[in-house]
Amino acid sequence: MNKELPAKFDRLHTLYYSSSSDEFHSSIWSLLQSGLWKATDPFQFEQNNLLGVLKRNEWKPIFADLIPIYPGMELNRTTQTAFDPTYIPSVFHADWDTVVAAAASFFQAFEGKKIGVQLSGGLDSSIIIGLLNYLKIPFYLVGMTTNRYEFRTERYIQELLIPLAKEAVLLDYDEYLPLSNLLDVPVHQYPELLSINYSSENAMALACQKLGVEILLTGDGGDNLFAEEIPMKPEQCPWLPQVFSDPWPAEYIYQPRGVSLVPFFADEGFMDCIFNLRRGKGEDNSKWWARKYFERILPRELVNYKYCADFWGLYVSGMQEAIPTIKVLFDQAFELTGNKIFSSSSTTSLLGQDMLDPKKEMYQTIEARIAFAVWLHGLKKTGIAS
Repeated sequence: MNKELPAKFDRLHTLYYSSSSDEFHSSIWSLLQSGLWKATDPFQFEQNNLLGVLKRNEWKPIFADLIPIYPGMELNRTTQTAFDPTYIPSVFHADWDTVVAAAASFFQAFEGKKIGVQLSGGLDSSIIIGLLNYLKIPFYLVGMTTNRYEFRTERYIQELLIPLAKEAVLLDYDEYLPLSNLLDVPVHQYPELLSINYSSENAMALACQKLGVEILLTGDGGDNLFAEEIPMKPEQCPWLPQVFSDPWPAEYIYQPRGVSLVPFFADEGFMDCIFNLRRGKGEDNSKWWARKYFERILPRELVNYKYCADFWGLYVSGMQEAIPTIKVLFDQAFELTGNKIFSSSSTTSLLGQDMLDPKKEMYQTIEARIAFAVWLHGLKKTGIAS
C-alpha cells in the first residue's frame, strides 16, 4: 500500500484506490479473503459494461470504497474518480519513411525475441504483418479460423498471409467458442467481461507457448487510428491508447504461458505518424485511406475491396452451448449473494429471450452477468467465497 499513484506503474496490472484511507493497493486478495467480495454490486458491474470501455470514466465502483485504476488511467483526488487521459500526438511532417522508421523502432525493442502476430484475416493485423515482412523481420502467426460461410473472406486473407511467416497455427473457432470452458477460467481479483472469451484466448496462448513466441502483437486500436475522424489540433485527438490493450488476458492467460500481449497500434511513434498523415480527415469506417496508403505491403484483396466481419453466428452457438453451464453459475451466484438478478426466475427470463435477435444491450447484459458469476465461481473454488 502507498499514498501516491506511481507516475509509471506496471501497465499489465490494475491498481485499487481506497478513498477512505487514501491508499493504493496493488493487490486486493487479502481484502477479498476478509469478506470484501460480499459487498459487491453485480448490477453496477452490469451497468458499467453497458456504458462500454470507452466510457469507463463514468464507471462507478462495484465496491463502495475501492476504485479500480486500470493501466493508463489517472486519479482525480478531488472527485475521487479514475479517468482516461487522451493522447496528445506530436506534430511533424510524416511520410512513408517516417512510418517505416517508427515501425522499425517499435520492433527493435523486441530484438532477440520471437515475435508473433494474431492473424485475424482483417486489415489491421495484416498491416502489422506487412510491415514485419517489409522490414524482413521473421515472425510467427497464431489465430482463429472457421469453415463457416460468413468467415470466408477472412479465411482467404489468412491463407494469403500464412506463407510470409516462419510458422503459423490456426485454431478452429468452433472448438473454442465464446462462453465455452467457463468453469476453467482462472481465479481473478476483480470481475472482468473479457473472461467470457477465455477459451479462445487460452488456446492461442498455448499455441504461442508451443511455438516459443514471446511477444504476441495484436491489431487492437486499428479501428481508432484508421476509422475515427481526426481533428487538426493534437490536443483534440480522441485516442485512448491505454484501452487498445486487454490487461486481463495479458495477465491471467498469456503471461503465465511466457507470452507478452502487445497492441502494436498503441505505440506512440506509430500513432504520431498516423495522426499527422490523417490530420483533418473525416470518419472512415471502411478504412479506405489505410487500404490505399499501405497498399505496397498488403494483399490486393484488402486494398481494392472492403468487407464486414460477422461473428454473430459464433456468439449465438457459444451462448446456446453454454446455457447449462450458465445456469449452474447463476445458481451458485444466487447461493453466494442472494442477489435477485441471479434468481431462478430472473435467469429463466434472461435466457428465455430470442438469442437470434442481435440486440446489443440484451447480449451485453447477459455477458456481464455471466462474467460476474464466473468471478464468484473462481473465488469459491479457492475457498475465498463460501
